[in-house]
Amino acid sequence: PTGWGKELAARAKVTGAAETQSFHTVIDGQRRLLEITELPIAESGSIAGFAFDRTELEQAEDKMTRHVAAHGEVLEKLGTAIVIYGADTTLKFFNSTYAKLWSLDEEWLRTEPTQGEILEELRIHRRLPEQADFRAYKGAQSDLFTSLIEPLEELLHLPDERVLRMVVNPHPLGGLLYTYEDVTDRMTLERSYNTLIAVQQESLNHLLEAVAVFGGDGRLKLHNPAYQRMWRFETEMLKTEPRVTELVEAAKGLFKSGDDWEAFKEKVISRATDHSPRTGRFERTDGTILDYASVPLPDGAVLFSYLDVTDSIEVERALRERNEALETADRLKSEFIASVSYALRTPLTSIIGFTEILTNEYFGKLQPRQVEYTQGILESSRQLLGLIDDILDLAMIEAGRLALDLQPVDIHDMMTSVLGLAKQRSANQGIALELDCADDIGEMTADGRRLKQALFNLLSNSIRYTPADGTITLSAWRKDGDVFLEVTDTGVGIDEEDQARIFEKFEHGARSEGVSTGIGIGLALVKSFVELHGGDVKLRSKRGKGATVTCRLPAEARVDSLPDLASNA
Repeated sequence: PTGWGKELAARAKVTGAAETQSFHTVIDGQRRLLEITELPIAESGSIAGFAFDRTELEQAEDKMTRHVAAHGEVLEKLGTAIVIYGADTTLKFFNSTYAKLWSLDEEWLRTEPTQGEILEELRIHRRLPEQADFRAYKGAQSDLFTSLIEPLEELLHLPDERVLRMVVNPHPLGGLLYTYEDVTDRMTLERSYNTLIAVQQESLNHLLEAVAVFGGDGRLKLHNPAYQRMWRFETEMLKTEPRVTELVEAAKGLFKSGDDWEAFKEKVISRATDHSPRTGRFERTDGTILDYASVPLPDGAVLFSYLDVTDSIEVERALRERNEALETADRLKSEFIASVSYALRTPLTSIIGFTEILTNEYFGKLQPRQVEYTQGILESSRQLLGLIDDILDLAMIEAGRLALDLQPVDIHDMMTSVLGLAKQRSANQGIALELDCADDIGEMTADGRRLKQALFNLLSNSIRYTPADGTITLSAWRKDGDVFLEVTDTGVGIDEEDQARIFEKFEHGARSEGVSTGIGIGLALVKSFVELHGGDVKLRSKRGKGATVTCRLPAEARVDSLPDLASNA
C-alpha cells in the first residue's frame, strides 16, 4: 500500500516495534474499515505488514452505541429513578429522576463516581436509612456486585419520612441495575385504608344488627359476629367465603318456605344478587321476627342487615291487645252508663212531672213547708236530669252517634241566653256575671243548642269554684275567620299538674275547702262539643288566681270537615 501504509511502516522502523492503525478505504465500491499492522524484522531490517477487515466489528459497535443511546433515552423519560453501575462499581448510567430523588448533582454524577462514593455522599446529607454500622452496610452493598443472582427488593425508610421501593437486578453486561420508586403516598394510603377497614370491621363487630356483604359473584365477602350468631353458621364455613346458595341451604330449617323449597330458595338467592334497595320483615320457624334491608354498594356488592325485633313486636302486640281490651271495656262502660241513664231518665221524668203538679198546687194549696220541699225536689230532679243528659251526650259522642245540627247562630243572642240561664244561680251565691260581646258580632254556623250546653257547663263550673263577691265574665270575639268564646272567673284556680287532665271525663281538679265537686263530665263534654265543631279548647290558670277557658271555633263549621271523635275516644 501507498500513502498511509508507508507512513505506518516508517514509524515502525523508527520505533523498532509493531505499529497498528485503522483506516477507512473503498474496496469494490464499498466503504471498509481496515486495521493495518506494520512489524519490523530485526535480522533482515525489512518490514512485514498485514491487515484485518474490521468493518463488521465497526458496524456492530455502531449498532451497540445506537442501542445504548436509545435505551438511555427511554430510561431517561421514565418516572422511575434508575441507576446502572458497571462491574467495577463505577456509575455508568443514571436518569434525571434518580438525581432529583436523591438530590444529587448531575455534573458530579457524570464523573462516574463509584457506588461507595455515592453512598458516602448520601450518608453525609442524611438521605440514607439510619444504619447502626454504616461500614457493614456499605460492604454489603458492594458484595452485591459479585453475589447477586436473583432480583433483590427492599423498602427504604428515609429520615425525611419518605418510603422508597428499591429493586436491584444483575445487569446483562455486568454490574447492577437499581430502580427506586417513591411509594410514600401509596404506603400512607394503604395504612389509611387498612386503618379504615379495621375501624369498620370493629364497628361492625359491635353492632347489634347482623351485617353481611355479598360480592358480585354471590360470595360472602364480609360479615360480623352478630350475623353468624343470628343464622347459626359454623365459623369454618364462613371463612371459605361461601356462596349464597350454600348459606341458604345451611339455614334451611329457619325459613318458612312452604311446600316448594326450591322455588323459595331461588327467590332468596335472587334477592341476594338484586341491586335494588329493599326492606321488609319476616318471621322464622323459631319464632324470631327480623327486619331486613338490602343496599347495593358502588363496587357491585350488596349489603344486607338484619335486626331482631321479636321483643319489640311482642311488646307491640301485647300493647295492641291491651289497648283493644281497654277500648272494649270503655265501650261497654259507655253502653252500660247510657243504658242506666236511659233507665233513670224515665222515672225521673215522672218525678219531675208530679213534683211540678204539686208545686203548681193543681190539687189544692200546700203549706209553706210543703212548698219548700217540693221546690227542693224539683230543683234536684232537674239537676239530676241535666247530669243524665250530659252522660248520654258524652256516650253518644264516644259511640260516634251524635250528629250536629248546623244552623246560623246569632252569637250575641246565644251569649245573652246562656248568661240568663246561669244568672239566678250566680246571684244566689253572690257572684257577679258580666258579658263582653259586641252587639254586631254577627252570626256563625254551628249547633246552637250544643254550644249553649258547653257554655252553660263552663259557667256552672266557674260558679262552683268562685267564692262570693267574685266575678265571672263571658266573652266573645272574632279573629282570622274564627270565633272565640271565653269564660273567665276569679275563683280558686286550677293547679298546673291538674290542667292536663281536667278536660278528661270523670276528672276534676284538686278539692277546695267548702266546694263540692261534680262527677267530672262537664268540661269533658265542653271539649267534645267544641272539637265536634272543628275547634279546640285552651285553659289558663294559676292556683288562687282564677281560670280562663277559651274555645276557638270556625265561623263556618261544615259537616264534611268535622273530626271523627269516635275513633279518638
